[in-house]
Amino acid sequence: MSTVEQAGRRPGAGGAWRLLGAPFSLRTWTATGYLLLSMPLGILWFVLIVTGVAVGLGTLVIWVGVPVLAGTMLLWRGAARFERLWVGLTLGADVPDPYRPAAAGSLLRRWRVLAVDPATWKDLVYLLLLLPLGVLWFSLVVTFWTFALGLLTLPLWYRWAPVSLGMIQVDGTAYPVSSYLVVDTLAEALWAAPAGLVLCLVAAWVARGLGVAQAGIARALLGPSPAQLAARVDALQTSRARTVDAAATERRRIERDLHDGAQQRLVALAMDLGMAKEKLATDPKAASSLVAEAHEEAKRALAELRDLARGIHPAVLTDRGLDAAISALAARSPVPVDVTVATGRLPDPIESIAYFVVAEALTNAAKHARATEIAVRIAREGDWLVVEVRDDGAGGADPAAGGGLAGLADRAAGVDGRLTVTSPAGGPTVVRAELPVASRSA
Repeated sequence: MSTVEQAGRRPGAGGAWRLLGAPFSLRTWTATGYLLLSMPLGILWFVLIVTGVAVGLGTLVIWVGVPVLAGTMLLWRGAARFERLWVGLTLGADVPDPYRPAAAGSLLRRWRVLAVDPATWKDLVYLLLLLPLGVLWFSLVVTFWTFALGLLTLPLWYRWAPVSLGMIQVDGTAYPVSSYLVVDTLAEALWAAPAGLVLCLVAAWVARGLGVAQAGIARALLGPSPAQLAARVDALQTSRARTVDAAATERRRIERDLHDGAQQRLVALAMDLGMAKEKLATDPKAASSLVAEAHEEAKRALAELRDLARGIHPAVLTDRGLDAAISALAARSPVPVDVTVATGRLPDPIESIAYFVVAEALTNAAKHARATEIAVRIAREGDWLVVEVRDDGAGGADPAAGGGLAGLADRAAGVDGRLTVTSPAGGPTVVRAELPVASRSA
């Protein structure tokens, strides 16, 4: 057979294997496991949620119900997060979180933001719907796999099958029902095994099909809506365009700084050394003076290059991480800074964004807000790195006005993060960046 003919047969052979190999696929058995466990999980979520809501509403008049209802809401949000993870592991469906950004402030304000988030109530619908769906999935999967595996293994256990299932009366004569149903010879059992093999194939595809249906329901109720996805795409496109513009502006700034600063100093250094070389034989004292001036010019050029490099990406951040880099920023700040960094090493893009958020916030607090005290807090909160800079200055900072804060917002959005600025007139100002780290950790 030619190579062309063999290549022409491979897709068909692969398709046949995908069809006939379903009972041996890991995806089939993970889907079966999910469908079997969906009923007990549905019962668990139903009981917990209904009990929590009933107790909360029943005690609402004495205000005990408010924290109970809030706790129940947090419970079903946590259950929905578990379901997203569980669906992803067993059914292979990626269901991202659809939630609005977490609110800062009091517990009551945070709970209010959760309560008005449509995703919270879609979570509730899914968890309550999981009980009837779980009963249906469990019944279908158990029925198909029981008949399929029962017929397939019939030659092993037919001797222990029941011999009577009762009697039926026909024209006054009693006939045993089992006489038409019982397999009592090995030959009959062997004839039933192929039917069991076919039913195993059917059961495997039924399980996979039900898994696809369940994954679709999970995406619809637990994932972001089409409007949310469209808004996110628009935001990412806008952020990407701003990031490209910011990168071009930064490149031009670096070129200008190099041309006007370090390059001019290096030219002067070369001229001083050239003159010193000419005077070395005839006027050693003047040559020595020129060499000393060249030495000072070289130090000034190095300082400018160091400052320029620090503005691009500080070496201490790469070598020693956020804690050391933020501490160095605080040491150079004219305003006293209290620094708390509770995290280890992170991916380079996340560390870089966190560093420049703090650098920009410290600069603004010192130059524009007339602050007398600044606090920097960096910590992991679940899947997020939270960077918060608080100062007691005059307030009035607005990222919408452009400038450094707008650039930081674009940087954060470029990695699916978010930057919020709370700065009422009179202060205080809180710059808070939330950057995703779970899927980016090395």
